Amino acid sequence: MKKKLIDFIVCPICSNSFNLKTKSEINYEIIEGELICKKRHKFQIHFGIPRLVIDKKKDSTKTEKAFSAKWKKYHKTYHNAKWIALQKKWFLDRFGWKNISEFKKFLNSRRHILEAGAGMGNTASLLSSNKQAQVFAIDISDGIEFAYRKYGAAKNIHFLQADLQKMPFKKRFFDFIFSDQVLHHTNSTQKSFKILTKYLQKKGIISIYIYKKKGPIREFTDDYIRKSSTKMTEKECIELSKELSYLGENLAKIKKKIKIPRDIKLLKIKAGTYDIQRFIYWNFIKCWWSEDVPFEQSVATNFDWYFPKFAFRHTPNEIKKWFRISKIKITHFKEIESGISISGKN
Repeated sequence: MKKKLIDFIVCPICSNSFNLKTKSEINYEIIEGELICKKRHKFQIHFGIPRLVIDKKKDSTKTEKAFSAKWKKYHKTYHNAKWIALQKKWFLDRFGWKNISEFKKFLNSRRHILEAGAGMGNTASLLSSNKQAQVFAIDISDGIEFAYRKYGAAKNIHFLQADLQKMPFKKRFFDFIFSDQVLHHTNSTQKSFKILTKYLQKKGIISIYIYKKKGPIREFTDDYIRKSSTKMTEKECIELSKELSYLGENLAKIKKKIKIPRDIKLLKIKAGTYDIQRFIYWNFIKCWWSEDVPFEQSVATNFDWYFPKFAFRHTPNEIKKWFRISKIKITHFKEIESGISISGKN
């Protein structure tokens, strides 16, 4: 934790400022210590990260454990240079940026940036290109430790273990809030979005990506499997995820196309020519596999879907309604098979 972070955060319980008690420090980074607010609420700094999660409800704990397990087992593949490059390209495409230069130009106008759900820290690193800005990357899981190890040396990135529903910041603090593939894993996607907007400055920008509701067969299958998988042990769900990854890999080996001549509206299957694996994947069962990444990453992707307690899917109209209610003007909207990317201005 950087010492200057103390100037930006507040107690997530009472919103009072903190006093800092340092126990160990290396190269201006506080490795072990304690944050104590005026009302004597105490939070530990451990392995260089302030631990500011306050609500250990069963639901949030299950989510935290799910992603802690994922990042602990698969963090190396998510820090692979090829994967980072692929994700950067996907990010720019989803959120409507023509190229990285255009996005960095936008970042030059931002000063306080929040990433709600930091994962492995790759996006936080991208968001930190403007050295005059401060990037605050939060995650509820212990995976934040791997993000800190990889990118914590950056002078303008702060990694915090915190709950996006009870954040350690003052309201209206951020001029850019970004949350990618995260809100649908909370106990209420809409509630979490609404909370984030409370921290957005006037004329600030918020960008989110949410799982899209699929056709009825895929939705039924997802719910059917998740009814069991969310109750499995970590080991059991990893085995299930491997089985589904093998299914996806072997479907891909068929190397055949299927043509759907007309829309099947009742099933929400669109006309077109599909690769067999992708046709089954989008319409019947999530059995993700890609030749572009190591096999274990395909396993991790399926695990990400089936193990967390919450994995809500939403329609475009639902998400647009949230923006209207929060009086956020939509500036970008893109719907793809997997989800919906949407940005708005306060």
